[in-house]
Amino acid sequence: MVEDCPRCGHRFEREDGYWLGSITINTAAMLIGFAIAFVSTTALTWPDPNWTLVLVVGVLANIIVPIVFHPISRTLWIAVEIAANPISEEEERAAHDRVAERLLGDVP
Repeated sequence: MVEDCPRCGHRFEREDGYWLGSITINTAAMLIGFAIAFVSTTALTWPDPNWTLVLVVGVLANIIVPIVFHPISRTLWIAVEIAANPISEEEERAAHDRVAERLLGDVP
């Protein structure tokens, strides 16, 4: 992942430990994905659930959901965090400077 947005220059990781919220969102999505997989697999094989199939589907859900949902959880965390802690003028100036530097390069 790039350090800042190539379009607006916003620094994604605003402080140490910034992505902990993203990890929390991703873990919640994994738990929801597992619950959906478990309930649906059990319901589809009811009244005699195939526990091996339930186990395989549950493990696959716990592997696939976090990988697929990872970029979405980061985007959601950035949106939530900016809504709760708006970008300061100093951060905005630094972002503007990064974009200008990127566009102008080494032009004196």
